[in-house]
Amino acid sequence: MKKLTCFKAYDIRGKLGEELNEDIAWRIGRAYGEFLKPKTIVLGGDVR
Repeated sequence: MKKLTCFKAYDIRGKLGEELNEDIAWRIGRAYGEFLKPKTIVLGGDVR
């Protein structure tokens, strides 16, 4: 299994298609929802 490099000290980020892709994002979101069961969430993005 390939080592995930998208997990940083304070966030999850990476180059699209290299360190982070749709499948990884979906799995992270699914695990977050299953484990924490939040009522609401906040997502942020940066276009730099």
